[in-house]
Amino acid sequence: MDKLFEPFFRGKARASKQGLGLGLYIASQIAKAHGGALTVASNSAGTRFTFSMPLA
Repeated sequence: MDKLFEPFFRGKARASKQGLGLGLYIASQIAKAHGGALTVASNSAGTRFTFSMPLA
């Protein structure tokens, strides 16, 4: 999970060869540009992505 937000990284859980591995990277860069963050938490019940951004 430490590489999840890096460009061109694709996990091995998906058999499909589609995609460049840029979606989460772009989303995290948008969050950073606005002073926020994109985080991930995963366990046996599922995976949760959280996008946070300051109000001010």
